[in-house]
Amino acid sequence: MTTTADSATESRNGPAEQRDAARAKRDAQRTSRDAAPAGTHKDPYQNLGGVERGISVALGTILGLAATQSKGPLGVILGVAGGAMVARGVTGTAPVKRLLGTEPDERRLAKKQGWSSAAKAPRSVTINAGRDTVWDVLRNVAGWPSFMENITAASSSGDSLTFTSQGATGPVDTRATITEDVPGEKFAWESNKGSAHPNRASFELREATGGRGTEIHALVAYEPTGGSFGRYAAKFTQKEPGIQTRRDLKRLKNLIEAGEVATNARTRAEQALNPPKS
Repeated sequence: MTTTADSATESRNGPAEQRDAARAKRDAQRTSRDAAPAGTHKDPYQNLGGVERGISVALGTILGLAATQSKGPLGVILGVAGGAMVARGVTGTAPVKRLLGTEPDERRLAKKQGWSSAAKAPRSVTINAGRDTVWDVLRNVAGWPSFMENITAASSSGDSLTFTSQGATGPVDTRATITEDVPGEKFAWESNKGSAHPNRASFELREATGGRGTEIHALVAYEPTGGSFGRYAAKFTQKEPGIQTRRDLKRLKNLIEAGEVATNARTRAEQALNPPKS
C-alpha cells in the first residue's frame, strides 16, 4: 500500500533522482555479489589451479623442513624457497607464470572464442568527476584518439564500432560489434569474426567510495600475435594492450580532471595534428 509520505517522496523525485537511485541499487547488488570487481587491481587473478596450489604448499613444506636440518647459506636458501612455494600455493598466484601469459581463465577464454591463445588485461582508475561526465567523454568514440595513444581514428553507428590502431607493421582497421551500451554504467565491444587482431573489451563505471568520484574498471582481452612469446615481447617493448590501456586510462583521468592531457603523454594523433613547436 502506498502511503501519503511515499507519494510525496515520489513526486519530489525527478527522472535524474530515479536514475541515480536505480544505479545505486545495481551497484549495491554487484558489490554484494563481488565485493572486489573481478578483473581489477582490487581482485588480482589467481593463476594456479587447485592441484598446482596443493603441490606448491607440499613442496614448500618439504623445503622448509629441509631448511631446519641444514646449516649456513644452504639452510637460508631452502627456507626462502620453501616460504615462497607455500605463499605461491596459499595465494594461488604465480608472477612468473602470469608474465608468460598462462592464466587458467585465459585458456578458457581462448577455447570459448576459438583463439589460438588469449590474454586478459584488467585495469582500473578513479577519476575525480561525476559518472555522467566520465561517461560522456568515454562514450564519445570519435574523441578516443585524444586520450588513447594507439588509436588514430574511431567511429560508431548503432551497434557497429570501427577504429584504426597503429600496429607493428602499420595501421590496422578493426570492425567490432557493441555488445553492451548502458549509459553511465557500461560500454563493451567484441571484434567481428575474421578480424586480423581479435579482441574484446569492456569499461564499467562505478561510484567511488567516499564520494571520491567515479571508478572505471576496464577489461581488455585479445589474441596475442605469436602467442605467449609475442605477448612477452610486446610487454618488453611497451606495446602490450594492457600497458597501453593503463596509460590510456591515466590520460583520460588527466583530460577530465585537468581539461587536457599532459604534454609528455600526448597521443600519436595529437602529435601528428599539433606537432611541438621548435
